[in-house]
Amino acid sequence: MKKSSKLSVRMFLLLLMCVVMPLAGLCFYVRASMEHFIQEKLSEKVIQNISRGERNICDNLQDIAALTNVFVYDEELQRRITDSNTSEYDNTKYFDQMVHKLSIASGFDFVQDMKILLFDNYGRIYSNWSMNYQDYQFLLDQDWVKKSRENDGHIVWSMFNPAYIVGEQKNQTYISLAKSLLKDYTTGSVIGTLIISIDQKKFSDLLMEYAYAGDIAYVCVGEGTILLQNDISGVVRAEDLSYLYRETVEKKSGSLRYHTGEGNYLISYYTIPKPWVFNDQQMKVFHFTNYQEVTNQMEMIRFRMNMILLIVLCALVLILYISIKMMVKPIVKLSGQMENYKLNMDLEDIDMERSDEIGRLNRSFRQMSVNISGLFEQLKNEHEVKEKYRYDFLRAQLNPHFLFNTLSTIRWMAIIRGADNIVDGIDALAYILKYSMSRENCMVTVSEEVENIKNYLYIQNCRYGNHCRLEIDLEDNILNLKTAKFILQPIVENAIIHGYDKDREEILIRIYGFTEEGSLNIYVEDDGVGISPNIIRQFEASRMDRVKESKLTGIGITNVDEYIRITFGNQYGLTIENLKTRGTVVLFTLPVIREEKTGHEESNDCG
Repeated sequence: MKKSSKLSVRMFLLLLMCVVMPLAGLCFYVRASMEHFIQEKLSEKVIQNISRGERNICDNLQDIAALTNVFVYDEELQRRITDSNTSEYDNTKYFDQMVHKLSIASGFDFVQDMKILLFDNYGRIYSNWSMNYQDYQFLLDQDWVKKSRENDGHIVWSMFNPAYIVGEQKNQTYISLAKSLLKDYTTGSVIGTLIISIDQKKFSDLLMEYAYAGDIAYVCVGEGTILLQNDISGVVRAEDLSYLYRETVEKKSGSLRYHTGEGNYLISYYTIPKPWVFNDQQMKVFHFTNYQEVTNQMEMIRFRMNMILLIVLCALVLILYISIKMMVKPIVKLSGQMENYKLNMDLEDIDMERSDEIGRLNRSFRQMSVNISGLFEQLKNEHEVKEKYRYDFLRAQLNPHFLFNTLSTIRWMAIIRGADNIVDGIDALAYILKYSMSRENCMVTVSEEVENIKNYLYIQNCRYGNHCRLEIDLEDNILNLKTAKFILQPIVENAIIHGYDKDREEILIRIYGFTEEGSLNIYVEDDGVGISPNIIRQFEASRMDRVKESKLTGIGITNVDEYIRITFGNQYGLTIENLKTRGTVVLFTLPVIREEKTGHEESNDCG
């Protein structure tokens, strides 16, 4: 692998020196030549488009000026505005008709976007938009409007005036003209003042009508004061404009290349001729054209060169791929088998017949798989044996102590009381012994388990003088369910032995239960002295394998819980609680097993 790695490095450097670098140099030369050629052509096109845009602006401003003659030479309009007795409503209606006809007949696209106002000498105002009851007489006090009233009917332009219409945006500006209407059309006294305004945005659209996508335009006066621009992103800085204005102050039009923080631009500039001036200063337009078209052309060239380089690199990669495939592929396959290894899985996909180190590694992996399978089989058998003996041990230790005490009790009954209760006691004991030691059935009905408790308490009452009282509250559907044998008696025995209060005449043991969500819940409750909280904590700890405590009430609680968990699973078992008043309650959580084999399977094998 080390020699192969060094060889691959040498091959890569050789290809880089002999192929890639010469191709890259050729690409740079071709791209530079094409870029110079495209820049020249682009500059010519931009200058042509700017000239067209300038003519378009001048023509449209001339058209706006020409529209004023429609109002100047309309005899009916003159008659109406000079007669104080004419209705302002009728005059407004006639003015609206004039504007409507003007928009149709003139063919001028901006008529519907113009704001047209006409003032007569009687304080009446006519407009082509709803003035919302606003008074626009203040316009007559504007310097440029006053100048028009003193200019013998000549037009006075006001460029980039702030919006004067109520409700317009504060930063919106207009290109406006004002012209006086004279009594005898071109002579005489002033009978009205006409103001026509158009949003400077329309002027911007004219300016950029023939521009390329992404071009930027600035209209400036003075030392670079900005009147109008469409640079939303702020590509051009104020210091850039000041520099450009100083460089072109003596020139009417031309072009130059300029570099800003955002990239390279071709800047074309020209001066807007009079009479369209701002504060008696001529406006200069700076048109910024980026090299997007040049970039597109160069991208095409670069793409072709990259394709050539890519083909060379692909050939190199193919050679390397073929050379290492035979070595790497079997290792990858073996690693995949290892990552997805499962017990007794099929290992036929790896080659066991290879005579090299990889074949030896494959055979070692197969032998490891065989060894793991054998160990798992051995572990499984040991676990089954362990569980069998553990189960038998639990069942064997459940009841010898009880048997000894019972026989002792029957013996003393026969000596002290004669033979009155011996038959009943022996019958009860015989049932319990038969029930306890029978191996042909490990699963019994709840009814059989309850019957065993009744016999057990009969014997206990014979022994201790009727001090135990039993209440059974189980419905028939629960009594007919199946459960493990001999799980209730040890808990009842604990209740009697550890819960009986000698100061009381009897202890009450209640057995009740219900089914819920597939589980059988049986409660064994007593009203004895209760169980120590420490014992409950030790029991819970033993269930979680945190501690193995041998002092938890003999075989009663811990072993029955373990018996249930071995038989049915760890989700089942015992829960112990102290009652709020007095006594203890033990909850048996068991599976619902019916006579039919549904849910859990019945088993007659006690081992």
